[in-house]
Amino acid sequence: MKIVAHLLLVVLVAGTPAGADATGAKVPATNGGDLPQGQLPQTATARDNIPRDPRQQYPDPRLQYPDPRLQYPDPRLQYADPRQRLLDPRKEPTVVHRPAVPALIVITQPVYVAAPQSCVAPGYWAYSWVPQSYVSSVWVPGYYNYDALWVEGRYEPRAYAWGYYQPYWVPERAC
Repeated sequence: MKIVAHLLLVVLVAGTPAGADATGAKVPATNGGDLPQGQLPQTATARDNIPRDPRQQYPDPRLQYPDPRLQYPDPRLQYADPRQRLLDPRKEPTVVHRPAVPALIVITQPVYVAAPQSCVAPGYWAYSWVPQSYVSSVWVPGYYNYDALWVEGRYEPRAYAWGYYQPYWVPERAC
């Protein structure tokens, strides 16, 4: 930023003719650190040499454009019951009194409902074990027994047991 300010100053000084000081245009040669934080640099205008805030040369956009909410009707009134008035305290600060309505007395009769007592246990999933087994022949290699006698290799039947859990639905029932 300092380099840009210095280059701008050099261009203005080098390109300004000798009699150009009569316009009153002044360019402050600051390094950016001469102003307190939060304060904008003040520029002088050709008229009256009064320093002005550069933000004041632009118009306020809030004054240029109308409020867009004023272009559309109030959506609360679109589906409102025409018999009821919506009191907006900003538009109608006074209270509107309604005519007195005669008192209406309602006497209710007791209603007895006899429902049968029902106790129902809901249905659920349960699981039961389903055993499975099969027999297979297994080769047993030869070996010496406790009496030091050789026993020949042979096939022996072996039983294997296994199983699984089978899910089943238990329906609802009365208690």
